[in-house]
Amino acid sequence: MKKNKQEISEHLGEIDLFICSSGFEDRSTLLGLSLNSSLIKRAVAFHLNETYSVADENINLIRANITNLETIVYPKNEPIDTFDLFYNFLNDFIGQSVKSKVLIDVTTFTKEVLLILIRVLSLEQFINSVDVTLAYTPANHYPEWLTKGIRQIRSVFGYSGLHSPSKKLLLIILNGFENERTQEIIDSFEPNAILLGKPSQTDSINSDLSAKAEVKYDYIANEYKSSILENFEFSCLDVIETKNTINELIDKYNSEYNVVISPLNNKVSTLGVAMVGIDNEVVQICYASANQYNIKSFPKGCDYYLLYDLNALLSN
Repeated sequence: MKKNKQEISEHLGEIDLFICSSGFEDRSTLLGLSLNSSLIKRAVAFHLNETYSVADENINLIRANITNLETIVYPKNEPIDTFDLFYNFLNDFIGQSVKSKVLIDVTTFTKEVLLILIRVLSLEQFINSVDVTLAYTPANHYPEWLTKGIRQIRSVFGYSGLHSPSKKLLLIILNGFENERTQEIIDSFEPNAILLGKPSQTDSINSDLSAKAEVKYDYIANEYKSSILENFEFSCLDVIETKNTINELIDKYNSEYNVVISPLNNKVSTLGVAMVGIDNEVVQICYASANQYNIKSFPKGCDYYLLYDLNALLSN
């Protein structure tokens, strides 16, 4: 569902808990600045330890509108501790009330942290206790580079996968705008085969991003053409469409291959990958952490939000 800034607060109504992430991008503040603070009972910003100082400034911008905004610090590159922190926070929260209405701004969580948060929320004790709306502020353009260098490539906690030693390795890539990350992941896994995906033109955020993604995709497709078993398209707007696309690929190749998925595009397509991982315990999801982010020229946000009902996504 698409809602513009002027109508978002009225559409959402009263919110028992608002969760967001600090970030160096302006996009981290846009939803928090658009909400009616009088309709929010509790608000929490999860703040990455040892991050850029501009992230603190952006939290303060949100707090100027939502004055009761709390800050919870979580550790960098410590996925198990991050899982525990989310779990304990939500467990304490649901113990305080009947079924609650929760709004989560997923825009500037890292893909790994978002996947971990969704895994926690998928647990029965939480999905039966909260109605969760996920909000995403799309970027209307990207700079020439987003990140530089790869610190570590690892499986995402909660999505480790059950692999058979007798099977070959298949890497499913949802390519985006960071070819260095794509190449590092491919070279690290050395897969027997690759399924390389690109955003469909009809389900991209806009035509400019679609064209830029096409150029990035063509480069990877040419570099690794001998390993690419199949090409596919996915949606950057429809979580379930992306989920179904990947599930069809898994059904096609799972008997022969162990499957690893690398979500390298936007958070909407990453949510589609999360749904796949939750439904398929044999699938592993991987993440490449970056050494450096481009804080001088970051993506600019659109003037609207995309909303998703997490409870409906998990039951689909």
